[in-house]
Amino acid sequence: MSASCAVHANESADAWELTGLSMTSTETGTSWQLERLSWRQQWQLSEVTFHCPQPLGLYPSHECAGGEVAFVFGANTHHFKLDAMADWLRNTWSVALSDFAKTVTISLDSGSTQAQVVLQQLPLSTLLEMAAVLPAAGPQPDAQLTGGLLLDWQQQHVTTASPVVFQGLSYEHSDDVVLAELSGQLSAALDWPTSDLNFTIQLDGGEMLFDQLYVDFNAFPVTIEGQIKPVSRGWYAVNLSLENPQSMHLSLAVELNQALAWRQPELQLQVFDSHHFNQQITGSILGIYGFGGSEMSGQFNISATSEQGEFDHWQMVFDDYYFLNERRKMAANALTGEVQWRAQGTAADSTLQWQELLLTGLPIGEAAATFNFSADRIHLLGPHAFPVFDGAIELQELRAEKLFSEFIDMDIQAKVLPISLRLITEKMGWPVMSGSISGDIPGMVKRDSVIEFLGALQLQVFGGEMEVANLAMERLFGVAPVIAGDVTFAGFDLSVLTETFGFGLITGRLHGSVMGLRVTNWKTDRLDAQVYTVKTKGVKQIISQRAIENISSLGGIKGAISNTFLRFFDDFRYRKIKLSCRLHNSVCLIGGLKNQGNQFVIVEGGGIPKINIVGFVRAINWEEFISRLLNANYN
Repeated sequence: MSASCAVHANESADAWELTGLSMTSTETGTSWQLERLSWRQQWQLSEVTFHCPQPLGLYPSHECAGGEVAFVFGANTHHFKLDAMADWLRNTWSVALSDFAKTVTISLDSGSTQAQVVLQQLPLSTLLEMAAVLPAAGPQPDAQLTGGLLLDWQQQHVTTASPVVFQGLSYEHSDDVVLAELSGQLSAALDWPTSDLNFTIQLDGGEMLFDQLYVDFNAFPVTIEGQIKPVSRGWYAVNLSLENPQSMHLSLAVELNQALAWRQPELQLQVFDSHHFNQQITGSILGIYGFGGSEMSGQFNISATSEQGEFDHWQMVFDDYYFLNERRKMAANALTGEVQWRAQGTAADSTLQWQELLLTGLPIGEAAATFNFSADRIHLLGPHAFPVFDGAIELQELRAEKLFSEFIDMDIQAKVLPISLRLITEKMGWPVMSGSISGDIPGMVKRDSVIEFLGALQLQVFGGEMEVANLAMERLFGVAPVIAGDVTFAGFDLSVLTETFGFGLITGRLHGSVMGLRVTNWKTDRLDAQVYTVKTKGVKQIISQRAIENISSLGGIKGAISNTFLRFFDDFRYRKIKLSCRLHNSVCLIGGLKNQGNQFVIVEGGGIPKINIVGFVRAINWEEFISRLLNANYN
């Protein structure tokens, strides 16, 4: 037997509407077809088909177990198993839907405006497809969901009845936005008419790459609380609070569109354990910029807001902060204060104070600095004196502009107040020197990775004057740094110089130059140098027997006196000393006084007894020469 009917008028029960109902009943079962089923014209199913394996009547009551239903929602067709009951006289009904894999079950009845949804390892893509919000193109998100939802069709509200546990959440928006195997749980509430969404997410597994930021949530679990609501066509206001209980709290307000473009951001980051935060977060970012292996402790806060552009106002506050990077020879101890920066206009002044700083190996004692950092300019406010060992570097003026461009302009007026060479050389691990260093520091300019001094560096050292001209440094903090310049000096006290290196006493005044100097990766690979004494009134010119022996031990030099009667003399007078070296391709071409063929004079004796030191090998391997110089018997 078969029967059919069609309903083309509205049958209303609490704002439900159906159109185009037809039914067929045979001995093998009952089938219904429905053109459209909607609720207040907002929730709509179309092309609804239903088949019950039993031949059942439609009126006054209907009941079916093990039926099947299919319908179109959004642009997708869905198939479910169905258990249904309807009593039209009492106006009661109930429906239970489940997919064939039993990953989702939906239960609703006439006694409630809420549908209960139970998820059991449901693929996220399937849920988004059911909700008709799956992205039309591009990579699709993937995850397994387990939990419960409540759908209130009267209030048009969706909430989690119990936290939804997810695992294996993976999504790739671009090369710079990647989620891999995230796990955790989600609680949420969605208001369908307004699209307002409130949620709490606990992440305790998986990994994320966001631009240059990498996070391993297995080691750095976080709790995220957020709210999303539409503000204009295609744009949503997003408010997030993210916390790791051990080290940080972050709050972010921003507007996003569906392409993840953003505007009007406001960010607050509080780091109360920078050691843990650095291990899990900043360490990977610093490694990209060549500061891997850095150590941190203490606290710091960062705030960033937008006034005219994206993040154009920054403030960073330090509280008893410690930083160390041994490779870069940079450190800060007990750093306190704040740094302000604005992209447009003038920022508030910044102040930092510290107990100790280490900049490229140079230790700076307890001090403070006040400066203004606005746009691409930084200006030290007023004179500052920074203690270095037993002296200081005194800055009368420091300005830097074009900080974010290829060429940086710097204006410096500074002096080095006398600093003990002994302390400097001990710190650097060099042969210990006596005396002190002082002088004026010229301005500098940075072009790409090259720093050039705009004038000559004037220094007082070893009782004389030294000028460093054409000084340039390339990749000073990077791989294979290069330092180049021309050095001239006059009036060095040879007694101080030779005492510094334990070479044996030589007195007199030394002049000289090192032109075309180039040091690559802290090794000298080019120079044209000469040193020579200049007779000075009131200054004796004496060389000790020990100094003669040490010079002779360098190789290719005659002047040893240990087997002659001259060994009974402690000191000898000399008339002049000269030594030159032109280094190229790891070979030093040596010269001195009276260069003739392969022979040259280093020390020309004067007085009685008279002794000359003569070299007879003009070309020598530079590494060998330096090794002998550094390992001579300086006792």
